[in-house]
Amino acid sequence: MSGESPPRERLTWAKVFRFLSLPFSPSRLDTFMQVKRFEDVPIKRLLEQGMKGVLLDADGTLAPHHAREFSLSVLDHVRAMINNGFKIAIYTNAWEDRFQAFQEMGVKVVTNVPAKPDPQGFHTAMTDFLQLEDPAKVCMIGDNYVTDGGAIDAGMHFIHVRPVKGNEPFLHSATRFLAYLCAKMYGRQTAK
Repeated sequence: MSGESPPRERLTWAKVFRFLSLPFSPSRLDTFMQVKRFEDVPIKRLLEQGMKGVLLDADGTLAPHHAREFSLSVLDHVRAMINNGFKIAIYTNAWEDRFQAFQEMGVKVVTNVPAKPDPQGFHTAMTDFLQLEDPAKVCMIGDNYVTDGGAIDAGMHFIHVRPVKGNEPFLHSATRFLAYLCAKMYGRQTAK
């Protein structure tokens, strides 16, 4: 892609609806776990809970927004997940042409699906990119209760990561922060 935002990064009705519904639907804020950073996601616990597939958000989760380089610790943690048998795909609403280091490890990049949090996008990511059928065996790892948290509506588990700051559009940051406050209000935010 050329540097302009793809349609999935823009405002959609699914994003607006989920954002507006969060204060009235606390169960849509339930997380499988919360961690400070992606590398803190415990692989052993995922295995013990029967997880088979992992969908990864990129921006704010693996690196700052629109980053083209990823830390060695992030790459090593993805490699460890793969070595433990997880099927992994990157599902981002932003630029998709910057994940060569992950693709070289066998990680797929989800393309041509509806934007998060549309449940159909999560379903297609699961079946077409992870080759899995049971959403209860899949977790979405991301920094945003609005977009990444849409995995909950699709029957998947959501692991919330404290956002990696940097190069983030104001609207994205503001809605993510308001959703975080909503989760905190309902006692759903317990990351240490």
